[in-house]
Amino acid sequence: MGLGRSARAAAGPAPQAKHGCVRMTECRIDFETRSDVDLRKCGAGPYFASPHFKALLAAYSIDGGPLREWIYTQPCPPDLRAHIESGGFIRAFNASFERQCFDELARRCGWPRPAVAAYKCTAIEAAAMSLPRSLDGVGDALGLAVTKDKDGTRLIRKFSIPRRPKKGEDPDGLYWNEPEDHPDDFALFMAYCRRDVETESEAFNRLVRLSDEEQEIYTLDQTINSRGIRIDRRSAVAALRLADKAKKLLDREMRLVTGGYVPACSQPGKLVEWVRSQGVAMGSAAKAEIEELLELDDLPAHVRRAIEIRQEAAKTSVSKLQAMLDRASVDGRVRGAFLMYGAGPGRWSSVGVGFANMPRPRREFDDAHLDREALFEAFRSEDPDLLKLLYGEKLGRPLHLISDAVRGFVWAAPGNDLMQADYSGVQGALAAWTAGEDWKVQAMHEIITDPSLPDMYRRTAAGILNLPVETVTKKHWARQAVGKVSELALGFGGGVAAFHSMSKGYGVKLDPLYGPVWETADEERREKAVKRYESNLKRGREKTDVLSREAWLACEIIKVGWRATNPAIAAGWRLREAAVREAIQNPGTVVSALKCSYLVKRGFLWCRLPSGRCIAYGSPKLRDQVWARELLADLTWSDAEVMDREIAEKKALRGTVKIDGATSPSISALGVNSVTKKWERSHLYGGLFAENDAMAMERDLLVNGMRKAEAAGYPIIGHVYDEIIAEVPRGWGDLKTFEKLICELPPWAAGLPLTAGGWRGKRYRKD
Repeated sequence: MGLGRSARAAAGPAPQAKHGCVRMTECRIDFETRSDVDLRKCGAGPYFASPHFKALLAAYSIDGGPLREWIYTQPCPPDLRAHIESGGFIRAFNASFERQCFDELARRCGWPRPAVAAYKCTAIEAAAMSLPRSLDGVGDALGLAVTKDKDGTRLIRKFSIPRRPKKGEDPDGLYWNEPEDHPDDFALFMAYCRRDVETESEAFNRLVRLSDEEQEIYTLDQTINSRGIRIDRRSAVAALRLADKAKKLLDREMRLVTGGYVPACSQPGKLVEWVRSQGVAMGSAAKAEIEELLELDDLPAHVRRAIEIRQEAAKTSVSKLQAMLDRASVDGRVRGAFLMYGAGPGRWSSVGVGFANMPRPRREFDDAHLDREALFEAFRSEDPDLLKLLYGEKLGRPLHLISDAVRGFVWAAPGNDLMQADYSGVQGALAAWTAGEDWKVQAMHEIITDPSLPDMYRRTAAGILNLPVETVTKKHWARQAVGKVSELALGFGGGVAAFHSMSKGYGVKLDPLYGPVWETADEERREKAVKRYESNLKRGREKTDVLSREAWLACEIIKVGWRATNPAIAAGWRLREAAVREAIQNPGTVVSALKCSYLVKRGFLWCRLPSGRCIAYGSPKLRDQVWARELLADLTWSDAEVMDREIAEKKALRGTVKIDGATSPSISALGVNSVTKKWERSHLYGGLFAENDAMAMERDLLVNGMRKAEAAGYPIIGHVYDEIIAEVPRGWGDLKTFEKLICELPPWAAGLPLTAGGWRGKRYRKD
């Protein structure tokens, strides 16, 4: 499957020899550079675009040959020029940086410019194996003999970042530690660069290569990142000024409400002290605790107002506007916003601005259906009072309103529209499809064919509460409180805690659920729920310390009802866990379960997805097993084709084993901790495997949709998990065609119920 025509045109042809055969030559390279732009704060776009950017030095090796050096006083080395002009590959760790460096050298110094398709990224290959994305992290995880030079940080600070002005120099001037003034340290800087190439090379020799298809996706990823996302800079600048004015007004009101005890909203400790002095228990000013306090019916009015002021003033989502401005290039576009394999398992993360975690608008904002252009005109007035005059005291609160509309600061170029579509309930569909929950798959197909039929939330609520589906209408309380929350919270082994967390996100109060849920449950289900509650209460587990008895029982009965309504999905968690255990106990043996295959080989547990892509878990073990670290040193398995051969050799794959929960050893594996970014061991279980499989397949469906859209001429500028955003000329293309296009199933997903909905317009939004 190739890239679409538009993507190929943007990416350039694949590297080829002059006679048309694909060249396999490869240059491994690392640049050290400098710029007056803060790379972490502003991103690569402004960093490279700065007139003060300079490539200082490089170390490179072509086809495993000797390591060579280049410094900024020299022209492009002849062997490197010949390699690029002949279509050779360029390999680097975080190759996007080297790509943009080559682009600038081509623009400023006349170097040849490699095609986008020429780049291969070792960091991507590491991340695809659930290894850290940093070179340091990979070296530590794999125990490499050659590791990154720890002195590099000092040298980077010396040569890559502007130095402070010396006495007698203009304090506003731009000054550098020039290499010729520090020859010894510059020689160490070159040695550091050489060491990086050596470390990258050793890491490369131990990593699994990307498949040809994934390599094409990387090329598309770089093309999308180069297009960028356009920001309404004028409105963003005005909105930041508006926010600053609003914060000052909130500080003044806070002083009035608290009698001067809390001088500013930025002093949460003083607020906590004041609230306590008013006879209200308050542990901290954390977001969750503030939300819980505001739900109290008997909260004194003046205390409520003080807490509301703090809640509004603490809105951090407006900081996204500053990030947009910091990272926008001179043409107003933020580039490099999406990191391939930046999130597990194989999904993209959004870096810098964080387009993947935009705040959810308030319900009153969605219900108001505001004229977006009028709203942004109001933002540009920079007048907090005007917002309240136009939209009322509650809806018109400036910081809340900016947060509600923050997506709208992304807009299309003049003469263009944004076209967006996202898949509907795709993870739930995948959970049902992989597990063989046939009634649910059939119901989803029926709903896609005839949207007037009862939706899945209505059907789920009816099944849990033992009600006729006709009784649960669109406006029935159970559709949202029981059907929607359970579908979103319970599909991957979630229980009371998961239901509680999801209910908070949708504003569902749990105590009122107890009466109707208890009433519809049979006696056996009630008795089991009570026993489970009492057992967890003794141990202080499963939110028994947070929820009332009635709320906890309601959540538990809904959980049990959901699992009874979805028996194949619930059984699938156990089947996956059994398959993984069997694979760990029998290294080299392929074990299948629910459209996936598991294999332990070369120190990793590999899960082969229906698409053929593999996700990896490092050094898997059962509780009664100890795996030697040396296993990680034997990484020679090249790609998923090995698993294909092993599957072909086995006429009948092993079935699953029966699990005895009391004796089955726990499963753990190494992976990157999403918080610490370190390679750490974590506990794994059937529900988590199911969730990882669903997220991975969701990603593969997204990739399929992206390729289809590109092939049809819809240039993609962004994507978020299950959502694709294209920018097209106004009047060109068709939304329904776009939605249908991205839902064309790849062969591996035959029978999956998949649908998408979207919009077309000037400004980005979430419907």
